[in-house]
Amino acid sequence: MAAINDDAIRRVFVELQAKYVSSVQQVNQVKGQIQSKQRERKMAELTRRELDALESTTKTYKPVGKMFIQSPLSEMKSQYVTTISTADESIQQLEKTQKYWERAASDAQGNLKDILQGPRTM
Repeated sequence: MAAINDDAIRRVFVELQAKYVSSVQQVNQVKGQIQSKQRERKMAELTRRELDALESTTKTYKPVGKMFIQSPLSEMKSQYVTTISTADESIQQLEKTQKYWERAASDAQGNLKDILQGPRTM
């Protein structure tokens, strides 16, 4: 009977270990996505600030692939404001996802500690 318990404990331990590793990988992936969105937001914010400093008669050009197309200043400003708000929403959603995966990782880690420290008799 002790062998069955040891086998069951070993199986649960391996499963929890895999869940913990997977959760930590997901946390790291989401952190990278958050950093990417924050960089995107910062670039859009800096560009919008520069556009705000321009006069309304200034010709502006929007990058499209390898070329630039003339675009009205107001349209450029609104495009960057939209980009900033979209990035903010994405960052908020990614932060929620990060919290979920961090909680899953800490739960798995706690369960692993319980298995390692707990009694082996049932």
